[in-house]
Amino acid sequence: MRSIFVLEERTIGKIAAGEVVDRPASVVKELIENSIDAGSRHVVVAVGDGGRDYIRITDDGCGINEEDVKVAFEKHATSKIKSIEDFASLQTLGFRGEALPSIAAVSRIELSTRHGSEDFGTYLRVEGGAIKERRRITRAVGTTIEVKSLFYNLPARIGTIKSQSTELRHILDVFINYAVIYPEIKFELFHDEKEKPTISTLGNGKMLDAIVNAYGSSIAKELIELKEQDSPAAASSPLIDIRVSGYIARPAASYGTKKHLLTYVNRRFVRCDVMDKAIKRGYMSLLPKHAYPFAVVSLSIEPNEINVNIHPKKHEISFYHRDEVFHAIVESISTTLRHADLIPEVVEKEKGPEARAAVDFFGVSGEEKKAPIKAVQTFFQTDIDLAVTDEKGEGGSLDIWSAPLYQVIDSYIIAQSEADDVIMIDQHAAAERINFERLIEKYGRRIDKQALLRPYVPELSPHQLYLLRENEQAFRDMGFDIERFDGDGYIIRAIPVVFHGMVEEEEIIEVIERLVEESGKKEERIEVLFSTAACKASIKAGEKLSYEDMRAIVEGLRNAKIPYTCPHGRPTMIRLSKKEIEKRFKRR
Repeated sequence: MRSIFVLEERTIGKIAAGEVVDRPASVVKELIENSIDAGSRHVVVAVGDGGRDYIRITDDGCGINEEDVKVAFEKHATSKIKSIEDFASLQTLGFRGEALPSIAAVSRIELSTRHGSEDFGTYLRVEGGAIKERRRITRAVGTTIEVKSLFYNLPARIGTIKSQSTELRHILDVFINYAVIYPEIKFELFHDEKEKPTISTLGNGKMLDAIVNAYGSSIAKELIELKEQDSPAAASSPLIDIRVSGYIARPAASYGTKKHLLTYVNRRFVRCDVMDKAIKRGYMSLLPKHAYPFAVVSLSIEPNEINVNIHPKKHEISFYHRDEVFHAIVESISTTLRHADLIPEVVEKEKGPEARAAVDFFGVSGEEKKAPIKAVQTFFQTDIDLAVTDEKGEGGSLDIWSAPLYQVIDSYIIAQSEADDVIMIDQHAAAERINFERLIEKYGRRIDKQALLRPYVPELSPHQLYLLRENEQAFRDMGFDIERFDGDGYIIRAIPVVFHGMVEEEEIIEVIERLVEESGKKEERIEVLFSTAACKASIKAGEKLSYEDMRAIVEGLRNAKIPYTCPHGRPTMIRLSKKEIEKRFKRR
């Protein structure tokens, strides 16, 4: 007897819908994309009970003409492309023709629309993918589509919908993703029929204003624009035309997740590992290893250089020239940061309801929004060019006076800037930065070995023995001469020359354990090698300094290429502005 059968259309539709629609936010995404593709200048999103009751999208786009309304709900029906060759010049967000039929297969839909070429509109009611009613109506040009009873015919899927707050948070994510990259469109989001929108944008074409509307004014103070002239993408990527734009935050505004990394390709929101890694590399050790910045990075590239047809949700993307894209983003971000003032400023925390922004809907607390200060670090080129200067070949130029100086808590140096701001310097972090750059200048890219006066045979715990076994070659690449000894032991005959005179025998295994934490590429491990050596060579917190010691640290920072952070991403200094001081003493 036969055991293989072709599924019926109804079952096929529900299965296909599961790939496109998995929660209310998926519906919002697909319908917003349709509104954008229709040339809308005003998009209103209204949801009830986190999208579980209804999702309604209204736009002033071109609308759908009467003949096309029915066809729009058929599978693989689209106005975006006609053949596979059209992918080489794709300019729209949609193209698969799956969104409307997939949504209709698992919900009840009411559509009203009017095309600009017609004097009347069309109303359509669809239930479970079947058309139940169709008639002409009177309405303005544009489209309104309301989705109700999502997953009403898939009881198991209904149970996967989370609480109102969770689903609303996902809808907000989607809404903001598009509101930020399409600032020329006025977006409004309403929840539970409230008169005032939860979030709205101005639609004035300014991305910064859209970011402020979405995240609040506090983040705007930390943003730096990725201007085209700051991005030498064309020079670094001669094979393809790549343009990088957007805004990145100073390292002080950092988070523990990638949640605030907004990445776009040809104005399509994407989740792309290549772009995420490039952004992180652009910051390098301006940020601690597990921190991520707030960034809105938009990439413009020829459509034939990308593949967006990887998954029905169209969030994933692949590049045909990954390395060129990676280098272009790294160059743009590192160059922009290199020319920015990155000393974190101490300011009074905002108070009152006006300080709260739409970002609160993401569940971000006030403490998290006022992120811990993290500052700036050396910028590595892809091939670990460790000695980067600015375009004029000069080092840093901090406006800090080298006198008078004071030490407090045996850990911090108090200095003054030319603008009469107070600068507090972390003596250990600053010394690390200075020593790090000195080591780079001395050794460059060389990872030389220094033979020990006598071989060292450490006593190893089972865990330490495992680390050495798993990373033998990596340690040899970093300058350690190690070999197995007597079955379960190791003998160390040489260490990297950067550690010569800085570590005692008993500290070698401690250093090795620190290095093994960096499991990235060779250049990233080498960075850890140099930063660890710089840390070992530096004065520590709690050490009393002479006036000459303090002055040497200040002068060292003034001559540093990138003086704002230690090699591990901690700030070397913070600023208390003259204005803030006078404000605290009620002089303003």
